[in-house]
Amino acid sequence: MKDYYKILGVGETATTDQIKKAFKDIAKKEHPDRGGDEARFKEANEAHDTLKDSQKRHDYDSMRKFGGTRQGGQGQHPFFNEDIFGDFFSGFQKGGDMDFNGKFNFTGRQGGERVFRNVKQGNRSINVRMAISIKEAMMNNEKTISYKLPSGREEFATVKIPAGVQHGVTFKYAGMGDDSIKNVPRGDLMVQMSVLDSDGYTRKGNDLYTDKTIDCFQAVRGHRIQLKTLEDSVITVNVPAGTQPGTLLMVRSKGMPIHRTLNVRGNLYVKIHVLIPQLSAADLKKIKDL
Repeated sequence: MKDYYKILGVGETATTDQIKKAFKDIAKKEHPDRGGDEARFKEANEAHDTLKDSQKRHDYDSMRKFGGTRQGGQGQHPFFNEDIFGDFFSGFQKGGDMDFNGKFNFTGRQGGERVFRNVKQGNRSINVRMAISIKEAMMNNEKTISYKLPSGREEFATVKIPAGVQHGVTFKYAGMGDDSIKNVPRGDLMVQMSVLDSDGYTRKGNDLYTDKTIDCFQAVRGHRIQLKTLEDSVITVNVPAGTQPGTLLMVRSKGMPIHRTLNVRGNLYVKIHVLIPQLSAADLKKIKDL
């Protein structure tokens, strides 16, 4: 069984970055389009393709430990990917050069003209903004969104929304982004939450705010308000006698659930507006005569 670590010149505890660097050093020297040893290059590519992948590396290490073997077809190692080989080094066939610091800059000739093309390393992340209402953010929820890749293909994703999610929070869904560059991992899908006011409620942090109008007599005498919450329950809010316009009444623990806490919530604030009745001329005269 081949010793992939020895082929790349790294130790068995080498990190993924160390493995990639070792392969790039060998590729610069041994690629056949640069006059290198093709057999040596393919052997290094085979080792790199296995050790850079955590699952393949685990399987390989297990087989080495127990002296096992793994069969490939027609003399090709099962982990060797010919498509990666072709795409990865196609620029050399056009007299190009490779920048191993993140980009491949291939230069070739088409119709006698010198051509430049730049290919980014890896696929990009796709950023999506998803709008939900405060009511939807009150409890654990799920929503399916659609988004388009740079290729124009439409994709769908189910986003799990935790209770109490804050406005502006971004969730990462690995491997669901751009896939336009073949034979490299897909980019990620980044979903940013936009939590919108709804149902007469406004959110500030973990607290909720709403408005309620009463008449002047209720403000003077005191009153009991029946208030429908975002969870469709009804609560009673006591308005003390002599309440002034603009007063904020606090109801404890009736605000937003606080994310990643157990049964802890913000507060609810009710702003009181006092309605002054419109009086007729006769009523106004009576008041003046008092």
